[in-house]
Amino acid sequence: MRWDIPTRLAFLVATPLIWIGVADIDHSAIGLQLNLTGLDWLLTALLTDVAALASLVYRRWLWRPQLSPDRKALILELPFFGVLNPFAEELFFRGGALFGLAILVGMPWAIVVTSVVFGVHHVFAKFPISFLVFGTLGGTLFGIVTAHFQSLAPAVLMHAGADLAVFVSSGLVANRFWGIRRHMTGDASSH
Repeated sequence: MRWDIPTRLAFLVATPLIWIGVADIDHSAIGLQLNLTGLDWLLTALLTDVAALASLVYRRWLWRPQLSPDRKALILELPFFGVLNPFAEELFFRGGALFGLAILVGMPWAIVVTSVVFGVHHVFAKFPISFLVFGTLGGTLFGIVTAHFQSLAPAVLMHAGADLAVFVSSGLVANRFWGIRRHMTGDASSH
């Protein structure tokens, strides 16, 4: 994670921001706006719960964790998986790529292409091959929601819910129910 922020995440954030700066594009054209109603936020909360539950199910049956975060690791992992990673990936994949590609090929094809690339992106990051399907489905849902609301906010929240479920909550559940060892402190026996 310590190399992920200055390398991958910096690229994912900088690329669309440089694009809108150089091309003089309005920030709302890539979904950087919060024009949602109360009902929209309620739907977003429901979809975030669905994304988190689907992630827990995936993690339970298709990708069992090998390590569980301890308290020290959680201090780093919560802001990373709850804020930094979801914002960076959504800004790049749904903000820059989805809205940019939609101009060329239309929104439905833009959703398909960016969703597949999103799934492949995670496989290159050494996720299990099963995550290609799961990530692509998640990317599709995030893309549809972003296109519908014309805002990245719902997708960022849904992505955060999924990431927290996959990386943080599932690790804690795994530790409690499957006896998975801890990481980051070197003390495998601490609870």
